Amino acid sequence: MGLPRLHGSARSALVRVRRGRSRGQSLVEFALIMPIFFILLMGLIEFALAFNATLSINTASQDGALVASEAGNESDADCLVLHEIEGDVGPPADRNAITEVQVQWTSASGTTILGADRFTRGGSISCTPLVGAAFTVPYTQVQSTYLPSQRCSAIAGCSNLTPTHPGVDTIAVQVKYQYSWHTPLGSLMTAFLHSPAQSAGYNFSKRNIFRLEPST
Repeated sequence: MGLPRLHGSARSALVRVRRGRSRGQSLVEFALIMPIFFILLMGLIEFALAFNATLSINTASQDGALVASEAGNESDADCLVLHEIEGDVGPPADRNAITEVQVQWTSASGTTILGADRFTRGGSISCTPLVGAAFTVPYTQVQSTYLPSQRCSAIAGCSNLTPTHPGVDTIAVQVKYQYSWHTPLGSLMTAFLHSPAQSAGYNFSKRNIFRLEPST
């Protein structure tokens, strides 16, 4: 004996029930998927912005080190380095998020720091280059153990400096940066990973090394 066939209002009611169940299932699936989608979207945006900031700061460090190697012991060398770094960092990276710049005298391998001029963000330094118009950079010098006058570009070394420089200096420029979250991802990390230290962002630095341009 077969199942009775539905007619009229009974069939319509069954169709409405099935449609209602389908809509309910779709809503549940949507509610489950959308938070994951938004988290992935925020992660993608943050990754792109953070990657851009990393590339920008690395380029600034590299160009700054190149300027330092070419400027040598010119009195305006550090000003030129800072000016170059300011010009390299732009949107979506924020030059105001640069926290520190160091111009370092290092061993040939770059592993040992022998002296450094250190600048923190804030304040103002007036610069009068040998060529071009005067300018200011928004930094304050907080350490000066590698002044431009103490840099050696002579192939034979600089016995007149203290300490003696046995040959052409190796110079490095390190740039430190405070990356701030642009999406609520930081708040989610605090909530789920119990990492309040990361709620505002994170710090990173980039460092590049060159030899000074040698002179006779």
